Amino acid sequence: MRCANDRSILTGIMVGTLHAGYLSRSQETERRGRTENDVWGFARRTLINSNPTRPIHRGAGVRTMKTALHITIWLLVLAAAATGVFYRTPEPHIRMTTVRGEQATYQGSGLYRYDPASVAREGIVWDSVNLLIGLPLLALGIHLRRRGSLRGRLLLAGLFFYFFYNYLMYATMTAFNPFFLVYVAIFALSSVAFVANLGEIDVAGLPAVITPRFPRRTFIAYSIGMGVMIALLWLRLTVSIMAAGTFPAEIAGMNTLQTQAMDLGMIVPLTISAGLLLWRRRPWGYMLAAIVASFGLMMCIVLPAWIAVPLIQDGRIDLVEAVPFLAGCALGLTLAIWFARSIREVRA
Repeated sequence: MRCANDRSILTGIMVGTLHAGYLSRSQETERRGRTENDVWGFARRTLINSNPTRPIHRGAGVRTMKTALHITIWLLVLAAAATGVFYRTPEPHIRMTTVRGEQATYQGSGLYRYDPASVAREGIVWDSVNLLIGLPLLALGIHLRRRGSLRGRLLLAGLFFYFFYNYLMYATMTAFNPFFLVYVAIFALSSVAFVANLGEIDVAGLPAVITPRFPRRTFIAYSIGMGVMIALLWLRLTVSIMAAGTFPAEIAGMNTLQTQAMDLGMIVPLTISAGLLLWRRRPWGYMLAAIVASFGLMMCIVLPAWIAVPLIQDGRIDLVEAVPFLAGCALGLTLAIWFARSIREVRA
């Protein structure tokens, strides 16, 4: 009987010892796990932030990256535009018959040597405007945005759209030259910068920050009118070329109508949509109006220069195209400045 009791006591002692050991091992494992988690957590916070007790701020880094993107675009445009204006070679024009039987004159010198002379002339004018007007405005927009200015962000929205349009046309319209990849980089980075900048704008709140001095009805009429005028002008040209089977002398040597394609596919929808949405007082109407205003500001400087240069050099001008464009440009410049003055400044 006593042996049985002794065995029971021994069994109880063994079970208790095993249970205590199991509990101690479990507690040790849990303690180690907490210690490891604390160590790894501390290391992770230290790698991300030199002060682990301070909240992690990513906004400053994102703003710096965006500014670096904007400066990169600025430098690329500077390189492309300066080369187009100042790079010269002594070769004469090249005259030849195209596959369509047109007598075409090619530039023969400079960066645009393989382009029709009229296209090269427009390219040099565009480069000059970008150097004298576009880059200073872009620098101003970058500076204002860094100060948190809404006016600066709206200016950048139109300028990034302008540089996207401008250098997409260079990449697809001008003959291949050493700056082809620069053109591609500018329009690609401009599209990224345009979308990123759009994310910084409270589109829904735009109607509240546009003061009553903004001539909304005049801007609606201008925006829709310009869209319709561009559409009718380019459709007239396109249909006449299709009927004749050849290009007019001033654009002989071109492969297709890149300008007309981009205007009909991008600018006409943009201007008409801006006018219609603004007429309905939709927030996106004001956003598109800001893009049209900044883009129009640049184009309303480029277009008169395009018209003036052939008049000065050759003594010729196409009044059918020149008169409506010049009138539209004068009104566009006025409305662009008026729109900028109508923005009630909001600091981000």
